[in-house]
Amino acid sequence: MLESAINQASGLAGMASPSAPRMMAMVSHGDTHSELPMLWRLCWALTEFGYALTVLDATTQESAANPGLEQLLDNAFWRAPVAEDGPAWNVIPAACGVQALCQEPGARAHKLAHLGQLFAHESVVILYGKSEWLVPLMADTGTEPLLALSRSKTSLLSSYVALKRLLLQGRLEPNVVNWARTSADANDAATASLTKCAKDFLSYDVNALHIASPTEDDPTSGAIQRLALRLMERAIPLHTPNVAMPLSRPSARLASALAMAGAH
Repeated sequence: MLESAINQASGLAGMASPSAPRMMAMVSHGDTHSELPMLWRLCWALTEFGYALTVLDATTQESAANPGLEQLLDNAFWRAPVAEDGPAWNVIPAACGVQALCQEPGARAHKLAHLGQLFAHESVVILYGKSEWLVPLMADTGTEPLLALSRSKTSLLSSYVALKRLLLQGRLEPNVVNWARTSADANDAATASLTKCAKDFLSYDVNALHIASPTEDDPTSGAIQRLALRLMERAIPLHTPNVAMPLSRPSARLASALAMAGAH
């Protein structure tokens, strides 16, 4: 199975040229017990497939002592330093920069193309932030943001709020991932509750993935590798501004949720 995944990654490599990086997203809804380990494993898997990547951490604000996306937007010649003893990917704070992009006037295609120009040396840009900042940049694009769950008591409520915003405001269907300690410990209660809420109140069927947390000796399991490739397939090409951004058509599941929302 591992060999086939690697071969598939080789085929996908042509999708991300240095001049056209692709952007995927991970939702931050306050569940750091699942989000941060999942994000780290995802980055690890992508770099093992040969992708150069940068994470835009929209949960962390830029500052003079900790510059990031805001400074890049103001000065495209500035580059975030990469520690030689750090991970194989670059993480930069991006809260102010992402909010500025969302709020500034102009076509979204131009905003995403600007990111593409800033990170033209990368293959992948991962935007990690709250759903309210992902929607303005990614609505109707067909990308599938990653939405992770855990046993946290607040995870159900916060994940439901994020799911509702992604579906109804962004017309985006996330990859809901149940992050379990082992394959047997599937956190069925959290997933079952989110599935029931989505069905009852949104008329949406959640197809959650159950992924066991890998060990330190095996940080990228086959399940994480397959998830990374799926996210890469659905990632947004950060084209130049004169290239139209393709808009996706809602699936039957999403159309049902949108119809129910319109009826209320």
